Amino acid sequence: MSISGTEGDQIIEGELACGQCGRNFSITRGVPRFADLSQLDADKVATASGFGWQWQHFTQEDERYGQQMLGWLQPVTPEFFKDKVVLEGGCGKGRHTQLAARWGARDVIGVDLSDAVESSFSATRGIPNIHIVQADLYQLPVKQVFDYAFSIGVIHHLPDPKSGFRSLASGIKRGGYLSAWVYGAENNGWITGLVDPVRKGFTSSINPRTLLHLSKLPAAFLYAVTKLIYRPLNKTPGGAAIAQHLFYNDYLNSISEFGWREQHTIVFDHLVAPTAHYISREEFMEWWDSIGVHSPTITWHNKNSWCGFGQLPE
Repeated sequence: MSISGTEGDQIIEGELACGQCGRNFSITRGVPRFADLSQLDADKVATASGFGWQWQHFTQEDERYGQQMLGWLQPVTPEFFKDKVVLEGGCGKGRHTQLAARWGARDVIGVDLSDAVESSFSATRGIPNIHIVQADLYQLPVKQVFDYAFSIGVIHHLPDPKSGFRSLASGIKRGGYLSAWVYGAENNGWITGLVDPVRKGFTSSINPRTLLHLSKLPAAFLYAVTKLIYRPLNKTPGGAAIAQHLFYNDYLNSISEFGWREQHTIVFDHLVAPTAHYISREEFMEWWDSIGVHSPTITWHNKNSWCGFGQLPE
């Protein structure tokens, strides 16, 4: 390894040499760069570009992120992270990376293919047990040393979600644990039938800054509906009984606590990606079986997505 720039104990600029493959990889602006976007498929590059822009623009923080993350990782609790070496597949702006470290992980490696690593490094550079790496989830530059790996909302955006899932699992040592949260096929027919054609045919191919402004209209509608209808109804016993019959209530109620900025992020996120897969429970179970986890905990989250958690065989 050669070092050409540091800030305190951190290496900001330098180069890593791989003894096995003979290749060199740069360390640029504090992040080891193991991915060459010019060598990747156009679909991957487009997805990375859209999400990279998103997480460099929507850099806000929210006190609700912790509870939201635990909902996606259930039945995992903050105590579960203590003293573990953790791998995050798709770290975005680093919000979950920070929480894993805050909850006691010994070390957290946050991996992302996109330029979101700039935001995640900026957000975590003062936390000594967090390390941000730019890499392809299909070709992780890690050994099988992790006690726990998790991926939230990333695998379903890969060209081949199952292969990405298996690649993430390959970094976990025997007896270690894995969590994944993915969009569900069940109860999302209205998205695949109405939203997906617009996303695939238009919004994922336009300039992200243009999409930022266009997405404000559906975001404003979502914000008004959640704040004026879903949140008030679900706050009272009588209203909650009525709300259970409303369209998509569990999910819309879950995001009703968030403010405008976060709800705008959610809308933009659903419109920017060229690829999105909706995974059935049966398919998701098969993923776990393929890595030797035969009794995972599979949870139907907000009636629109699947949370999975399991332990790899010893």
